[in-house]
Amino acid sequence: MAHKQKFAAFDIDGTLFRSGLYREVAYELMKMGAVPPQILEQTTVKNREWRHRTHGNAFEEFEMLIVDEFDRILPNLRIDDYEEAAQMVLEKRADNVYVYTRKLIRHLKEQGYFLIAISGSQVELVEPFANKYGFDAWVGQQWERGDEYFTGNIIKTHTGKDKILADLVERYNLTYKDSYAVGDSNGDVGMLSVVDHPIAFNPTFELYEHAVANGWQMTIERKNVIYTLQNGKHGSYLLASAERQ
Repeated sequence: MAHKQKFAAFDIDGTLFRSGLYREVAYELMKMGAVPPQILEQTTVKNREWRHRTHGNAFEEFEMLIVDEFDRILPNLRIDDYEEAAQMVLEKRADNVYVYTRKLIRHLKEQGYFLIAISGSQVELVEPFANKYGFDAWVGQQWERGDEYFTGNIIKTHTGKDKILADLVERYNLTYKDSYAVGDSNGDVGMLSVVDHPIAFNPTFELYEHAVANGWQMTIERKNVIYTLQNGKHGSYLLASAERQ
């Protein structure tokens, strides 16, 4: 029997990339005037609510508005406009990553781990980004293409990451023993739940609750300090380390 390789799975948006690949492309398309102007008007209002922290779900509402509106207008989005916007994002922002996850990727690569990126952003964005940072396999959302426009059919990958991961483990002959997964939001809970070393990185409150309930490591990168928190007794967390970037 062939030797099974250890793996580490990473979310991309908000975990390695400091923003969202999907969101940045949406911004570029709005600047280009490639989408209906009301999308810019609606997202500007929600973006302001998020920036001003008007309520606890402001960011989620902003994100979901972008997703829902682009899903809605997808059959009217020119493929050439999308590819132009995607190229601009990759050229201008691909280096905008977190230090902790960038270092962890390099370390695990040196240790012989098979690196996997599972993202809810489009695969056309995920593939060049994952290649840049040395991933061995990647999965991203798929927008079906017509001749000039997208058809509107979508294969989404922002949830069900445990099932996506299981398929990749089988395809590439990997082992869950000593496996890692790193994510920042509730959509990453599935893949964090099935590995030996789950890491909740800059977690949303929903992911924080899962991490506390399951005793997962939490790591916070804030300004130029990286804090690692380990599960203590009775649901408490202890500062395991703090390092300068």
